Amino acid sequence: MNDSILPTWRQSLKASQSKEGKLISNRWIQLANISKNNQPRVRTLVFRGWVGPSTMLIYTDKRSEKFKDLEINNDIEILWLFFKSKTQYRFKGKSYKVDNDKCYWENLSNKSKIPWYWPTPGEEIDKKKTFSFSNDTLSKPSNFSVLRIEINEVDLLKLEKPFHKRYVWKSNNNWKTVEVYP
Repeated sequence: MNDSILPTWRQSLKASQSKEGKLISNRWIQLANISKNNQPRVRTLVFRGWVGPSTMLIYTDKRSEKFKDLEINNDIEILWLFFKSKTQYRFKGKSYKVDNDKCYWENLSNKSKIPWYWPTPGEEIDKKKTFSFSNDTLSKPSNFSVLRIEINEVDLLKLEKPFHKRYVWKSNNNWKTVEVYP
């Protein structure tokens, strides 16, 4: 996608990612949501990419509590922290299940596909049970799901000296950059 048509927050995010280099944490995001019991939940996930200028992709297991919670209340907040650039992005939005997710599955490495065949997340481990996989049996399981996160607000905190800086963008304000007090 052409940088000139990206919202300015995406351009800032791209600069932060670039400064991080190849650190694995460059792709780790924290997703916060509310559970079916009205309790806050935070999980670390892997950022999987963008669809358009303001839609983020993540993969999840349909058997997980996270997936069940998001079916009840799809409001989310994502925190993405970059250590080297000392920037923190908070994204507010809504999550939606992607119906046609086969192409995403096919783009995963075989090593990344294996955990999707494990037992249900949160179940106690049965040490007597063993698992074996071969590359030809790694067809898309029914529990694999892709979520698109439709972002409607972005908050950037830059931890600069001598004073921190903070910016907010909202989709209903055409992603206009607004500097606010940190």
